[in-house]
Amino acid sequence: MRRLIPSLHLKTILALSFIALLIAVFLPGRSVESTNTVLTLDLPASETPKASGSDENAVNGTPVTSGENWHPETVQEGDNLSLIFKRAGISATTLHHILEAARDNDLKRLDPGQVIELGYDQNNQLIGIRLRRDALTTVEILRAVGDRFESSIHRVEPTIKPIVKFATITKTNSSLYLSGQSIAMSDRLIMEMAALFQWDISFALDLREGDHFVVLYEGLYVDDSLIREGEILAAHFTNMGQSFDAYRYKDPSGKVGYFNQAGVSLKKAFIRDPVHFSYVSSSFNLNRMHPIHKRKMPHRGIDYAAARGTPVLAAGDGKVISATRNEASGKFIVLQHGEQYTTKYLHLSNFAKDIKRGASVKQGQIIGYVGSTGWATGPHLHYEFLVSGSHRNPRTVTLPDADPVARIYMDDFKRATEPLHTQLQMQLALIDTPISSKKPQGTR
Repeated sequence: MRRLIPSLHLKTILALSFIALLIAVFLPGRSVESTNTVLTLDLPASETPKASGSDENAVNGTPVTSGENWHPETVQEGDNLSLIFKRAGISATTLHHILEAARDNDLKRLDPGQVIELGYDQNNQLIGIRLRRDALTTVEILRAVGDRFESSIHRVEPTIKPIVKFATITKTNSSLYLSGQSIAMSDRLIMEMAALFQWDISFALDLREGDHFVVLYEGLYVDDSLIREGEILAAHFTNMGQSFDAYRYKDPSGKVGYFNQAGVSLKKAFIRDPVHFSYVSSSFNLNRMHPIHKRKMPHRGIDYAAARGTPVLAAGDGKVISATRNEASGKFIVLQHGEQYTTKYLHLSNFAKDIKRGASVKQGQIIGYVGSTGWATGPHLHYEFLVSGSHRNPRTVTLPDADPVARIYMDDFKRATEPLHTQLQMQLALIDTPISSKKPQGTR
């Protein structure tokens, strides 16, 4: 004979089961990350506005109408809209009407892997097409009246959330690029990190095992999915025991720059390395043994070994006073920076477009490409730095600063950057390197 569960016990079991279900549904799970990780910060995040051109029933910024039936068509290599329509059995006349309605030739730019949605009504008549350009933008062309179609673009405004990441220079990840890749930083973000500190740190020469950095930047999200990285808001780099900080600040006049906590600009008149992500194959040495001539010949610059064709950047604003070649230097460029400073770039494979005598250049502009012309045993850039006509070691020469935060904006600067400083300080405390204990920034 089957035994029945008493009514009181049955009610208790049901109540406990319901509570367990609530816990499972509403209590968030916890995950453990590695040391090099992404943290969610408590900085204010912007609210997501409604997508333009959409209504309350929109999905991914695109309106949904009952009774519609949408079929995806994936763009193949060599595809165009005509071929896609032909595969779908849509007439050339309809294609013509749709192209007439398209704005700025939106539909002529198709990339393999993109998905075009074809919409049909209950009578299997084409009512329109949708093309999702990216996670934020959808092009939609819908039938209006008869054979007339109307085009619209739906944009989703992303939610911006701050992200912080930390990494250490190790034997395995011995460069900024490799350490950045190890924590899933994009190439663009790594390049911007290098650009932030390029005036104080030589990433080709100065990095040591144990150096570390923290970067705080914007993450652009749609439906809790990271779409892309935004601006770097703040960063900290510890290099050979010395610390450097960067805070992004937009002053009331609209000018944007990166400064240390005291409001001193990170930017200087010259960058340390005119070739990013290279390595120094020969340092400044007035008693160097020449590798080709096998005798002592002064080496009045620094050699940066890099792949042939690697871009070479202008170390500072200036004017081209020479862009030519000779037997020893191969193809080379000489820049004049005001009355006091001169920089030279030797053994280039080629000059950049419009680089010729008399041309003006901006700091960071590509002026040429690494090569091995002239007396060179392999592809590299020989870089020289002269002050009032005398050669100086580019590695140790004192570089003049750019303008700091204007005095009238200092109070605003402090209010704007204090939350960023606090977040960096909290992260550095986790690795036993609080900002308050660092050496004064910019000293060596």
